[in-house]
Amino acid sequence: MRIKQAERNIRYSLIIYALNNILKFIVRVVFVKCLPVEYLGINGLFSNVLALLTLAELGVGQSIVYSLYKPLAIDDTETVKLLMKLFKKAYIAIGCFIIAAGFLMIPWLEWFIKDNNISNLRLFYVIFLLNTGISYFYAYKRDIIIADQKQYINSIYQGIGQIILAVFQVVSLVVYESYLIYIALMLVITMCENWMVARKADKLYPYLRESAAGCLSSDIYLKIKQNIKAMLGHRLGSVLVTSSPNIILSKFIGLSAIAVYSNYFLVISAVNNLASQIFASLTAGIGNLIALESSQKKADIFKVIEFIVAWQALIVSCGFYVLFNPLIELWLGKSFLFETIIVDCLIVNFYLMYMRKAVLAFRDASGLYWNDRYKPLAEAIINLVASVSLTIHYGVIGVIWGGIISTLLTCFWVEPYVLFRNSIDIKLKDYFQDYFKYAAVTLLTAVFSKWLCSKLFSEVTIVNFVLGVVLCLVITNVVWIVIFRKREEMAYLRNVARDKFGMKFL
Repeated sequence: MRIKQAERNIRYSLIIYALNNILKFIVRVVFVKCLPVEYLGINGLFSNVLALLTLAELGVGQSIVYSLYKPLAIDDTETVKLLMKLFKKAYIAIGCFIIAAGFLMIPWLEWFIKDNNISNLRLFYVIFLLNTGISYFYAYKRDIIIADQKQYINSIYQGIGQIILAVFQVVSLVVYESYLIYIALMLVITMCENWMVARKADKLYPYLRESAAGCLSSDIYLKIKQNIKAMLGHRLGSVLVTSSPNIILSKFIGLSAIAVYSNYFLVISAVNNLASQIFASLTAGIGNLIALESSQKKADIFKVIEFIVAWQALIVSCGFYVLFNPLIELWLGKSFLFETIIVDCLIVNFYLMYMRKAVLAFRDASGLYWNDRYKPLAEAIINLVASVSLTIHYGVIGVIWGGIISTLLTCFWVEPYVLFRNSIDIKLKDYFQDYFKYAAVTLLTAVFSKWLCSKLFSEVTIVNFVLGVVLCLVITNVVWIVIFRKREEMAYLRNVARDKFGMKFL
């Protein structure tokens, strides 16, 4: 049942996500042709500034999903109703707080921008603020759908909303060349999409409309409080690490640097968000696995998912190493290119972040937020100090170095240590042995692929780019399958593909 649900979640997520991101790239092309490049910087800056306000969420969302796994698995509707009542109050309070706090930040907006010459800056900010705050008012109903292994429903609504938004934004840019209309559409679609998801949740779980009798058990309530306290640190660390690059670049270099950085970040985010869609589809199933299965079963499934993550990281990192700058040049032009050394550092940072996904999925499903509560604070402090210092001295590359340094000193070893000590019965030594094998194969494959592509395709053209993509896909998959063909994880994947998806030739 878990495999069937995960397969459906992933299938719908991939289809919607592919359409959504194709339109996002089209919107970006139209955007840079119709509006000054500084507006692209404003987009990135406001998104990151407002991300700081989402600290008020305190990790309630992840605590909701974790606390709902067991009652949904055993059809304990009374506990589900009590939990949803609690989280409804919490989310409405969070949304109101974010909007109120956001208005208090308006007088200091110009401080974040070096050499600001954007008119109507505060109006643009208010629209971004409302878009962020209002999204919380119905978020608790989205979470129950995700926790019940129905991520595909959430993906469909989000995808359709984003596709409609992209179409209207392109039309508005071409016809009116107005940034105000461009972001106002974002607010309208957010409100409509959240309302539609809430209606769908009411249909799927009609008992949510009934009054919840009694109170939550003290064990559940204390666990939620503990997770929220722990998640405050996780939220703080995550927001500071992900939001600080654009803010630091805006403060010390200017909006034009954000405009270039944001294009690379958009591509990386497209890949990361795709992976997030997949792992969001799997996490509820993992939570169900952890609640019901044996220690050996949990360890075996973790190794399979880590193997898949490393395989994906090889394919994407190799593709980035060979084709990242050609993609940007074909998409937006040479004026939006970074130097090769900056791009290489972006790829290293991407690989380190991507390889955390299996550990994080099992950590979230296990509810181990309390056990590594100090890690995100250490990560955030190291990242902020290193990024600011290195950016002042070395420019854009300093922000990327800051992320790499903070990841290696904290997340790289703390997260697997906490998971294997508290939930999954795997030795840390064995995990890192596999990790470095995967990393070595990735590095050597990427270097060989770039050497071969440079010999075969010397010019940057659409045809050469497509051929480069095909070549990278062939090389990475052949290398991985040949080197790891005898591993148990590969045998497991062959069996799943053959038995569950009808690939009898395997």
